Amino acid sequence: MLCSHNGRTDMARLTLLFIAILMVTQVTSVHLSFAHFLYELEGMQWALRQHWFTETVMHTGVRHLNSVLVASLLLLFGRDCIRYGWTPRTQNRGLLILSVLTSFGLIAYLKTVTQLDCPWDLVEFGGTRPYYGLFQLKPSFIEAGKCFPAGHASIGFAWIALYFYWRERKPKRAMIALVTSLTVGFGLGFIQQLRGAHFFIDDITSAFIALWVATIFFNIVNRKPSEAKTYA
Repeated sequence: MLCSHNGRTDMARLTLLFIAILMVTQVTSVHLSFAHFLYELEGMQWALRQHWFTETVMHTGVRHLNSVLVASLLLLFGRDCIRYGWTPRTQNRGLLILSVLTSFGLIAYLKTVTQLDCPWDLVEFGGTRPYYGLFQLKPSFIEAGKCFPAGHASIGFAWIALYFYWRERKPKRAMIALVTSLTVGFGLGFIQQLRGAHFFIDDITSAFIALWVATIFFNIVNRKPSEAKTYA
């Protein structure tokens, strides 16, 4: 469990692994090489950028679906607060909401701070801007990008919080939620890569942020085991 001592050790190891992956991509530019592979595969253009499936269904449609899910979760939380008051049930659901929304918000904020470009913005991929890495200072006269970390992939990754929400009471459901959120996140991220909207490191970064956010929120409150199993 990520809330245990061993869990903290696991998170420390994951953090070191993430930092290593980030450094390797910046030093070797392997993320650029993979983007070049996809770009060449599509005929030296981002042929899927405005495709009805990748743009209308998997981008716009999925965003709307996620908005419905978040709104539904907020309504359930409000209903529980009115019906049960502040109980372990509402508390846990509140942590779920905070984790999901914080993941979305933090990733969106970092996109404005890092100012990195999408592949489709870069000269080597048919765009107009030169490439600048994460640790390179971007001149102020060059328009700021908003493509790191990956926002769309966070629609899947933010729901990693469901793993923590269910892990004590329904461990099997928790594992399904974890696998599903990672699969959806990386799936949506890859579709965005096919559109030229992101590099793969953008998706890995969003996954790590969402995992850390959920870990922090669900480690704030220590519930008694007997309380943790009394609600669905």
